Amino acid sequence: MTSRAIAPRCTLIIAITFVALAPIVAVGQSGDHAPTKTPWGDPDLRGHWLPGTAAPMETPSSGERWERPESERELGPSFRFFPGHSDAPDIVRQEQTMVVDPPDGKIPLQPWAAERRAEIMEKRDDIEFLDPRVKCLPAAVPRGNLPVGYNTYQFLQTPDAVILLYEWNHLTRYIPLDDSPHVPSDIRLGMGDSRGHWEGNTLVVEATNFTENTWVVGHGAPAENAPASSFTSGHGVFHSDELRVVERYTMVDENTIRYEATIHDPKVFTQPWTISYNAFMRGEEDHILYEYACHEGNARNLKLMTGAGGDISVALEHVAKVGK
Repeated sequence: MTSRAIAPRCTLIIAITFVALAPIVAVGQSGDHAPTKTPWGDPDLRGHWLPGTAAPMETPSSGERWERPESERELGPSFRFFPGHSDAPDIVRQEQTMVVDPPDGKIPLQPWAAERRAEIMEKRDDIEFLDPRVKCLPAAVPRGNLPVGYNTYQFLQTPDAVILLYEWNHLTRYIPLDDSPHVPSDIRLGMGDSRGHWEGNTLVVEATNFTENTWVVGHGAPAENAPASSFTSGHGVFHSDELRVVERYTMVDENTIRYEATIHDPKVFTQPWTISYNAFMRGEEDHILYEYACHEGNARNLKLMTGAGGDISVALEHVAKVGK
């Protein structure tokens, strides 16, 4: 794993098929998809899901001209993970950027935050500026739901909660549906603190209380030697302690969940902004969440994080000492 490639490859099942679960079909409103319902009457999200639609996060900035290496061009901006490997399986790529509001398709960073982002990306191999995912930290949201081929998902449901499991780092989100309040503001969690409710056939989730060691977005892996001005994948977009994310999960058909997230953080952004795309495609009935290894074999970044040069055993020895 390197700062260009966030995690070892996981074998992915590419075929997208229907998983039959609790076949109780509801009658929906005219023109809307009527999703299968659980025995207790909620839209049924249960099952395994693959990463969905890949697209640029935002409209490219004008400025420095840079041409992507020939070996990486066919997948467009920031989709390459390994040579010969797309970081989302057998998907349809939408032409529109994921940022749908503001209408210009750009993340509305305050001027100081835009300067900070440029510094992060220009110095992205320095330990202070390393991508949190390179350091195997939780992805948080909405980043955890962005399309990368080394992440798949499983939804579980009860009448009182939705549980979302991630292949990435074995992450888990427990989303209560009981109108309980968020945890106190001094409690910070890697995946945030989530509270959900149903609005018709849409699961609406408010997530708060994030740690500062996460980026809001960032998908795929930045291309080698790409200048910060060329990034359209959302890398380097940080947040403050006031980050609040409102998510909406809607089944647009039995095999597709449309995802929308509105990001609120008045300390970093000039306004709330929204991303929207088909984030989850139903996996085969026998799909599983694969064992996820992050630091294993991560020789280059162990050296970056420890400052140890030479043989990787030196870095591993240093890590072992620090961990004691």
